[in-house]
Amino acid sequence: METERDGLFKSIARFLKYNTRIVFVIIFFAGLLSLAVFGNKGILQRYKLEAERKELEKQLDDEYKKAEVLRKEIEELRTSDEKMEKVAREKYGMTKEGETIQKVIIDSTK
Repeated sequence: METERDGLFKSIARFLKYNTRIVFVIIFFAGLLSLAVFGNKGILQRYKLEAERKELEKQLDDEYKKAEVLRKEIEELRTSDEKMEKVAREKYGMTKEGETIQKVIIDSTK
């Protein structure tokens, strides 16, 4: 077993000694391939950035939808007295003159 291993190492060493150009070309292309796959502008980085871009586009679309809802609510508040009164009553606890507010307290321990 030991002689087989030594023979294998010797044949590899002999191949490397007499075929240095081929070995350098293989090493060069292996380096280029690793840069193309794992480098800053490599394939893996491109996939990561593409996934991040899609996520950011989705978030941007959600924010546009929220902004549109808020624009509609602002427009309703500008044009509708009923809507303004509803918001004033619910959000700020305001009342009309002469109205009284009655709070109902529910005891949840029973």
